[in-house]
Amino acid sequence: MEYSNWQVLVVEDERDSIRMVSDMLTHFGIQVSVANNGEECLASLHQSAPTLVVMDLSMPVMDGWETLAEMRADMRTAHIPVVAITAYHSASVAQDALAAGFDAYFPKPLDATSFVKQLAGIVGGAN
Repeated sequence: MEYSNWQVLVVEDERDSIRMVSDMLTHFGIQVSVANNGEECLASLHQSAPTLVVMDLSMPVMDGWETLAEMRADMRTAHIPVVAITAYHSASVAQDALAAGFDAYFPKPLDATSFVKQLAGIVGGAN
């Protein structure tokens, strides 16, 4: 699959996680932009529509849950695939994330190859 035409918005408040996810994606030739919280994410989405959003669930200002609800309620952003990432993994959080409307859920730490392959399945299914 060709990744160079992808634009992924990483929404994450922790610097190490931003670097980890960004490095993982850019290794595959994916273009990455970053928002540090949900408010920054929504502002960024009004300027350009990414191929996919990778969003942490727990962030200050506006968390991933609230941000997803705002995205899904807006016709301009409702179609964008959004995947949840979190360090606070449990089966119930995974279930809640999918029920809330996230397209997928990934516990940290992420495995680069399987993560990107699964993202490709989501992006392919969104087209």
